[in-house]
Amino acid sequence: MNPFKPALLIAAMLAAPTLAQEAVVQSCGGTFAYDTAPTRAITLNQQATEVMLALGLERSMVGTAYMDDAILPQWQRAYDSVPVLSERYPAREVVLSAEPDFLFAGFGSAWSEDNLGAEAEWHDLGIGTYLVAASCDATHPQDQRLTTQPILTDIAVIGDIFGVEERAATLIEQVEARLSEAALAQAGRGRSAFIYDSGDAVPYSIGCCGGPGLLVETVGLTNIAGDLEGRWVDLAWEAVVAADPDVIVLIEADWSSAAEKREYMEADPVLSELSAVQAGRFVTIPFSQTVLGMQFADGLDNLSAQLDALN
Repeated sequence: MNPFKPALLIAAMLAAPTLAQEAVVQSCGGTFAYDTAPTRAITLNQQATEVMLALGLERSMVGTAYMDDAILPQWQRAYDSVPVLSERYPAREVVLSAEPDFLFAGFGSAWSEDNLGAEAEWHDLGIGTYLVAASCDATHPQDQRLTTQPILTDIAVIGDIFGVEERAATLIEQVEARLSEAALAQAGRGRSAFIYDSGDAVPYSIGCCGGPGLLVETVGLTNIAGDLEGRWVDLAWEAVVAADPDVIVLIEADWSSAAEKREYMEADPVLSELSAVQAGRFVTIPFSQTVLGMQFADGLDNLSAQLDALN
């Protein structure tokens, strides 16, 4: 059963977005007040896009960008109704030409000078912004472990901005139930894991406080880099060899496929001697299931099922 389906069915029956109730929202880049619900929103990362679609807000969107992997089937039709502005972050001129009234990002990189510029610059133009809670260093410092609360915070905030609080409350209830159920499995208890995002000379992994770290720890695995500060970390291969992890978690991403990473480890004369490589104890998780968004519960279920299969 798809737990998001009731919320999507409710959304589909509503003909148009409702008025926001004078929402005042604190994003990572400052406060912005909404007198009415935005009608020309642009999402700048997949996790932001999926929050909007899960709340049935595709009719309030005029653009989306930066998908990490394929959209899930339950959101495909809604996603196809929204123009794709760019494969990565769109140029500022492209965003301005779409005449948006709201920009919603999943990562702070969206607001860098090389991309769209600071949130405050858009506020000066009368355009609201929001960065997902988990990506805001001010509220979630990179030396503090995450919880799943930011997922629920984002749903509530977007529900408030777009005046769909009841839909948001229903979705939050469903997501909370899924997260709680998935966390009970503990399929990885007693085993250590190396999380492999990308890189060959120097592997890019997850430190104490990133979404993928929370994912593996929630199912009972111990992250071999879990004592290192930061969400994402460069991890020496020597440290991986010394840890000799029980499981290798491969992140499937456009920039670094799971198959490429596995092939690299199996071909390396030293890494190929790791017990997990020798026994083929690899599990693969799509990047979109590792971030604190609408697919995080899917990631927990997926990881648990693969760990059970290893047994």
